[in-house]
Amino acid sequence: MEWHYYTNKAKKRRIDELLKQAANLFANCGPTAAARKEALEKEKELINEIAKIDRHFAERCGWRAN
Repeated sequence: MEWHYYTNKAKKRRIDELLKQAANLFANCGPTAAARKEALEKEKELINEIAKIDRHFAERCGWRAN
């Protein structure tokens, strides 16, 4: 099992940027249930992008293969 996050600096930077985007989703999320639901959907998209880069790291973030 190779974790590209820890072995490839370019992939680490890309994953870090995606994690930052995910954190910003919730930091700037509105107070409504609809806003929270939208943020959760966008978070899933970001975690799917992380999984394309490093599946093992994404699994630690809560990603599950469908």
